[in-house]
Amino acid sequence: MTTNRGADAQIVFSVRSWEGEYSTHDVAHGVAQSAHTDALYVVNADGTGLQEVKPGVKDPYAPAFSPDGQWIYFQSSDGGDKCNIYRCRPDGTGAENLTGRHRLGRESFGSTISPDGKIVAFVSNDGRIGRVAVMDADGTHERIVAPDLGYHYMASFSPDGKRLVFSHTAEGYRLKIMDLQGQGMVNLTPDAPESFGGQFTPDGRWLVFFRRDDEIYRVRDDGKDFERLTTGNGHGQFKLTKADAHGSSDPPDISPDGSRIAHCGLIDGVSQVFVMDLDGRNRRQLTTLPGDCGRVKWSPDGKQIAFVSFVGNRSQLFVIDAAAGRPKQRTQLKGAVHFLNWKGH
Repeated sequence: MTTNRGADAQIVFSVRSWEGEYSTHDVAHGVAQSAHTDALYVVNADGTGLQEVKPGVKDPYAPAFSPDGQWIYFQSSDGGDKCNIYRCRPDGTGAENLTGRHRLGRESFGSTISPDGKIVAFVSNDGRIGRVAVMDADGTHERIVAPDLGYHYMASFSPDGKRLVFSHTAEGYRLKIMDLQGQGMVNLTPDAPESFGGQFTPDGRWLVFFRRDDEIYRVRDDGKDFERLTTGNGHGQFKLTKADAHGSSDPPDISPDGSRIAHCGLIDGVSQVFVMDLDGRNRRQLTTLPGDCGRVKWSPDGKQIAFVSFVGNRSQLFVIDAAAGRPKQRTQLKGAVHFLNWKGH
């Protein structure tokens, strides 16, 4: 008797739709985008059970499950011009505007949840600069982590939930670590500006990240043993169209056991999915798809990798076994699958 692992594992993702040409470009203190709509979906890893999550909030995107699977966190401007962070139950009920309650800044975005699910880190933008903030999971007890540090963003938690790594824009996008009280700061990349997407290994000893040169690096949590892991990787951004000039960061992802890194890299001008050891050795190309790939995410058991790849002019959700196998397309939607996360990740 065989069991279908994919029917038990679930993925939440956002889908962006538009008519005509979709484009983005940088403007003062923000990003201009052409007209579009966003929606949330969940699906089992085997492609069954596709269902739209309808929280009653306009254009929800960038979703993530809480660690216990009881909530989906996402962000939305809800038809206005100020983004906020929300949460709802997996069936779409109980939607709450968490950052709209306190208005710590003009808008809030870029949320990430602590491993124990008790704290949410996000970026609070006052209209001039963005700064890392934290709040309880229900949106209470909000505060800027380091109010005097200047622009810092793209934060993620250490495994114990006591530290944050972030990119310090005010110092050339160098990676830094700080505790939740704004103390104990460590400059991880003093000689390497333009570093993004820092992610701790499960033991908290290493951080993996990428730089503006589209290469992948690692460094110890005390700033020692800085290493470049790839050469000629050529991928650091995900773009929905050729006119998506701003794009969005597309960092590598560390396996749940901390032994491997999944990432995307260019082969003959097309970004494909790769896996390598934590030290950069034994790099293997997993896909040879015709469309660009991105958004790699390990499953909680470390056996599968979810990602998106373009089918025609829209990116769709795929899943592949990390050990071997061929990529399997899990969606065929009119819109483009954009951000994704596993339940239990």
